[in-house]
Amino acid sequence: MVFVGTQGAPASHCGNKGGNPFVTVDSAPAVIEKPYIIADGDRYKLMIPNIEFEKKGTTQNYLNANEVDFS
Repeated sequence: MVFVGTQGAPASHCGNKGGNPFVTVDSAPAVIEKPYIIADGDRYKLMIPNIEFEKKGTTQNYLNANEVDFS
């Protein structure tokens, strides 16, 4: 298994010593999430996430996205 930017991931080790093989990378070099659509009252918006570098863990509150109103 490979863990990239995962907080609390197991330490890296090979599987030839009685365990499962794990590779753990401290952070993801670059992450670009997919765009998504939200409803804001009676309007819809396209949310386009910004690229994140050296990412660890999850994105909090999705505050890293640009809004494009469909109107």
